[in-house]
Amino acid sequence: MVNEQLARRYPLAVGDPLVLTLADTRLELPVLAIYADYGRPAGEVLINLELLPDEFVPAFESFSISPGASDITMITDGLQRLWQVKSVRVRDNKRIRELADAVFDQTFLLTRAMTFVTLVLAAVALLIMGWVFFSTRAWYFRLLQVWGLTRRQVLAQLGRLALTLTLSITLLALPLGVWLTWVLVHRINPLAFGWSLPMAIYPGFWLQLGVVSVLIGLSITLLMRSQLGGSGPKPVSAASLRGDER
Repeated sequence: MVNEQLARRYPLAVGDPLVLTLADTRLELPVLAIYADYGRPAGEVLINLELLPDEFVPAFESFSISPGASDITMITDGLQRLWQVKSVRVRDNKRIRELADAVFDQTFLLTRAMTFVTLVLAAVALLIMGWVFFSTRAWYFRLLQVWGLTRRQVLAQLGRLALTLTLSITLLALPLGVWLTWVLVHRINPLAFGWSLPMAIYPGFWLQLGVVSVLIGLSITLLMRSQLGGSGPKPVSAASLRGDER
């Protein structure tokens, strides 16, 4: 079995032959599986002990034990007495796993915070853009009242346009976001780190974006409602003017 880094470096797939030279002995073995080894840049090969040549001398040997209720100090002292050596290098995998889990938890927390901040900034930018867009056309919405629409009908039309704008931007942005995610996990990650991440889609998050877009559209409508009801110049119908005012 080979790790993902080695498989990507030479491109290898399950069933491909792999040539190894161990102690001047040439071995040609099929690749049985490719396993993930995240974050390790070195290539690795796992082979059966019986396949090693007799002349092969390992640089080091290691084994794993389950300490049970014993602590690392007790295990280290016991191994030193058993092997009659001054020092034994012991790696506490349980402690390493706890530290790794803590680092991953902090990383995921930071990722969620960055996602939230990015979403807030994007929402504010969309709100300001939509408000400015409709503010420059406030005069035309006032004309709708002159042409016979009631204030409620004008606001309803404004709300439909605002929701159409924000939802359209969201629908157009989703394919771009999915494509950028694909580039990150299948192109940039393998080149930068030598391993890839499984890509998944989250329709629930898309639903959240849709809800945010609806809220932004309604916020634009409320802002324009107060703006249309302000003291700005309002168009009047020519039929309501006297002859000398026309």
